[in-house]
Amino acid sequence: METNSPNFQADGAETRNDSGTDAGRSAMDSNTFAQADSPRSDQADRAGFADEASMRKDTQGGSTLRAAAEATQGYLQDAKNKASAAAETGKAYAQSAVNAAGKKINDVKDQAADLKQRGMEYAAQEPMKAVAIAAAGSAVVTALLMTLMRARR
Repeated sequence: METNSPNFQADGAETRNDSGTDAGRSAMDSNTFAQADSPRSDQADRAGFADEASMRKDTQGGSTLRAAAEATQGYLQDAKNKASAAAETGKAYAQSAVNAAGKKINDVKDQAADLKQRGMEYAAQEPMKAVAIAAAGSAVVTALLMTLMRARR
């Protein structure tokens, strides 16, 4: 588009005057300026407008980017909350398992203590029978051990 008005780059620097000759150049990179007599200067003008439009889209996209970042932060917080809840549930389950195991151990201890008490009472009431039962039990255990030892040789 040839016009009689000066052409401006996106930063407002004048690139040529009414006659189409070079005017004062700013201290920008030479790749940003189009030759004054070149048909590419019109393309550069269009590119400048396209850059301006993309800048407007970028500012609108910035709000989209912020919204996406906020949504991501929300998802991250939700994940943290769910992980924390899962950890608490796991801790509660583990504590429950420990408590149940402790109860079982206490039950077994109570049963062993009861059996010991009953055995002592029986031995006190019938000492001869208690010795005979102990000797018979020892003989059975000794016979089993000797059989196992012979099988290994």
